[in-house]
Amino acid sequence: MADGFRRHESKMPRLGETDGVPLKDKEIWLHFFRLESDSHWMAAETNGRGLYFGCVVLGGDFDDAEWAYFTLAEMGIAPGLMVLCRKAVKRFEDVTVEVWKGSP
Repeated sequence: MADGFRRHESKMPRLGETDGVPLKDKEIWLHFFRLESDSHWMAAETNGRGLYFGCVVLGGDFDDAEWAYFTLAEMGIAPGLMVLCRKAVKRFEDVTVEVWKGSP
């Protein structure tokens, strides 16, 4: 995974800046995913140093998805981890529709 996403991360809201925004309306700036396990980490906020707040979907289980803090280390930096830097930041609700259709 290339570190080009760090430039994108620098423009993201900082932790707590989107408090009060309904979860479905939070903007997703970074979308980390593993194709082989259908796991997704969709980041809405960051501390600018690799800690994120966003929605975590493990193994494609959207019913048990959680909004939580996560780090790159928790995602397991290894071959197979991909990151999508959104050119047009989208609402969480719109991103989940894309993911369900199979295009992160």
